[in-house]
Amino acid sequence: MPRGLEGFAADLRTPEMGYLREREPVYARLLDLLDGLLEGDFGARLATAWVNREVHATYARPLLLLCALRYDALGDPDHPLHAALAESPPRIESVSAAALEAGVAPERTRFWHALRERAVQTNETTRAVTWLWPAALLAAAGERRPIALVDMGTSAGLNLTADALPPLWEDANGAAIPVAPRPELALRLGFDIAPLDVRAPDAARWLRAAVWPSDSRIARLEGAIACFIAAAARADAPRLVTCALPDVPAQLDALPREPLILCMQTIVRDYLSAADRDRYEAEMRDFLLRRLALGALWAELEMDTERATSQTDSAALRVHYVAEHGALRELLLARTHPHPRQLFADAAAVAELQRDFAPR
Repeated sequence: MPRGLEGFAADLRTPEMGYLREREPVYARLLDLLDGLLEGDFGARLATAWVNREVHATYARPLLLLCALRYDALGDPDHPLHAALAESPPRIESVSAAALEAGVAPERTRFWHALRERAVQTNETTRAVTWLWPAALLAAAGERRPIALVDMGTSAGLNLTADALPPLWEDANGAAIPVAPRPELALRLGFDIAPLDVRAPDAARWLRAAVWPSDSRIARLEGAIACFIAAAARADAPRLVTCALPDVPAQLDALPREPLILCMQTIVRDYLSAADRDRYEAEMRDFLLRRLALGALWAELEMDTERATSQTDSAALRVHYVAEHGALRELLLARTHPHPRQLFADAAAVAELQRDFAPR
């Protein structure tokens, strides 16, 4: 895997960065200006900051750098790029080579610390459809067991309480996707290698920094943070546990047998090494097989660009479970965008899921 600056110039020109450039003019301008800095002192400092960081997704380092810049600007009204990265709407005319050089200067300690220690943790709550929709499908099929919801790679846990946010998903024809009623939730549990506590202002700022400067998703993020903070004050508050993703399946055996375990993951696979990914997925399948038939459902939303026709269907929503007679099943329920709004559902897969979970 690349380390330091190895391959970073190529990462700036991937299709994912092309999409970012089209959607966020401020970031497009900054990425252009970065090219002129990589050969100098900034490039040397960046290589040192990332010397121990393994990279598994081509978009990880560019997004981390931009996120760290915005995070620093959000916390400092005098930041040289504050108008471009922290004001609404962002002022692209304030982006210049001189401003960028000042923004990445050695004395910008908050920026450099973020580059060394943090990872982009976009707690994108449109991805909560990964559990909300399957849960509603099960309820419609007659499933009445309470659900123990488990979020793998939970970041700050905002998707654990996204049922309190307005639904916004549509099908291929523009009709609303029903995400209620659902079975009651008996447990909300999240695992992450470095979970964030959004009750801390600095953690909330990091999440805000992961939203692009001109992106309207910031309003939904603010609502999600408020919902999680309210839930955290209740007796049945969500619980976040520090645990690397490949080690999560072993933790799941401690969960009670009574509720239906609904595990979800949303755009985390690309951040794992091939070896960790293979181990994690093998152990998740073993976990499903250790439970009673239909005792657990594993839902995942992950990138699937090889079979995509455009950005709108470049992610796949799949579910895995053990059917009544012990067969391990995988169903592709829908294709969608990485920030889902419209789901292109497979009616046959949906019908099979509901048929398997319908009471006998």
